[in-house]
Amino acid sequence: MILVPNIKKMKTGIISFFFLTLVRLSSENCDKIVCTFLAKSMRQLKVDTADIDTSLCPYLKIKFVDYDYNALHVDRQVSDIYPWMWSAKAENPNMKVLLTFYNSVGSKNFFEMYRTPAKRLKFIPMFIQYLRKNRFDGVEVDVGMGFVRRKNIYDIERWADFIEDLQKDLKADSRRSGKPKLLLFGRIDDRKKGVNQLYNVSRIYRHSDFVIMDAWAYYSQRLGPRYNMSISSMHHSKVYSINNTTDDRSIDYNVNALIAKGGIKEKTIISLYLMPTFFYEYSSFTAVDFGWIKHDNYGAVCELMHKGGNITRVFDDCPIFRQDRIVVYFDDEISIAEKAL
Repeated sequence: MILVPNIKKMKTGIISFFFLTLVRLSSENCDKIVCTFLAKSMRQLKVDTADIDTSLCPYLKIKFVDYDYNALHVDRQVSDIYPWMWSAKAENPNMKVLLTFYNSVGSKNFFEMYRTPAKRLKFIPMFIQYLRKNRFDGVEVDVGMGFVRRKNIYDIERWADFIEDLQKDLKADSRRSGKPKLLLFGRIDDRKKGVNQLYNVSRIYRHSDFVIMDAWAYYSQRLGPRYNMSISSMHHSKVYSINNTTDDRSIDYNVNALIAKGGIKEKTIISLYLMPTFFYEYSSFTAVDFGWIKHDNYGAVCELMHKGGNITRVFDDCPIFRQDRIVVYFDDEISIAEKAL
């Protein structure tokens, strides 16, 4: 199963894809795709409003803002694309735009804010005002971005309090303004260790409109025989698995584990990371560094399933789709069957 982005003008770069779909990947779930952009990606890929087909991408999610020194911190690369966003919304009335609010686990300022009621309740109204002022339709929030996970720098219950207070204020804002309520997307890392350390699953589900479960399939961009690296050895969120009840690298296993902790199936959105990486010739001595050039998509993944496509296995250890110089990792029923044989 391969996600093909609905972007008409792809520029040279390293592009990665998130797709999310309600619990199961199915051709029947084609009603929502949210295209997610990093600001740097949009600038370097020179994406414009004509590049987005709202029949396939009615939601746009912009990454990201964070908290610092008692205020919302917004990088200029992010705010500079707001005029573009407003034009896109004007040209495409059905488009909804979400803002991603991520923070590093190791951020002391963020930690102090969400665990302290007075600071939390002071920040949330300012945050909602910012969302309204800049014409967003919702927000995605997460406590767990980054790799610094020290036990003294996060608080499971206080983060759940933040989600609860944010949802309460979003509802109150809607009542006061008479406007549609801003959507609240919680976000949970699918890995058992991350879930246990960072989240009160049942409370986050209770107070979020939807909950995104990140099923990371993250691996080095240095891929292939030259580097003696098989991405299959690191892929821990398989789309399919021979035994979903015991294979802790499969999506089904992790979804079921999340639901067992108090998750709600109807609210669960799966995020799977697929990475097409620009495939340089092995004889190249120096690779161009495109930085964090990323184009993320999530939603019901349907188009390629309907259209089919030519699949080429680049080498046996990794199920890979290769089109010209673009390489896409995927994990499908055929590859599982081939590996089983």
